[in-house]
Amino acid sequence: MVYLTKTDVDKIVRELSNSSSKKIKSIIKRLKSPEKRKVYVRDKSEIRNLLQKAFDEKRKVKIRYYGLHSDEFTTKIIDIYQIHINSIIAFCHLRDEERTFAVERINSATILDEKYAIPKNWSPESIIIDK
Repeated sequence: MVYLTKTDVDKIVRELSNSSSKKIKSIIKRLKSPEKRKVYVRDKSEIRNLLQKAFDEKRKVKIRYYGLHSDEFTTKIIDIYQIHINSIIAFCHLRDEERTFAVERINSATILDEKYAIPKNWSPESIIIDK
C-alpha cells in the first residue's frame, strides 16, 4: 500500500488532470472530492501535528503502527484520550480496549471524518488501576 503526502497528491492531480482518458479523469475527480480524499502523513512532525489536531477536534485517526512483539505493521483506528510528548493514550478499535501508542512507531496517519467522545468516567489513572 502506498501512502502519499498532501503535496504528493496535489502534484499527481495536477500532472494527470491533462489526460484525455475517462478512467484517469474519474480517478482525478475522486481525488479532488473532499469526502473521499484521505491524506496520509509520514513525517514525524506532521504525524504529531495531525494527532494533536485530531485530539482537539475529537476525530478518529487511522494509523499504521509498528508492533515490537509482532515485528510487523498493523492498521488501527483510534480515539485519542490523552497526548504526551512521545506517546498517546487512545482507544484502539482493533483491540477494543485502551492502549498506549509510541508516536515514533506510527508510520503513517490520517484523520477520519468520524467523531468520538472520551468516556465521562475516564481518567488517566484508570489505565493503571484497571490493568
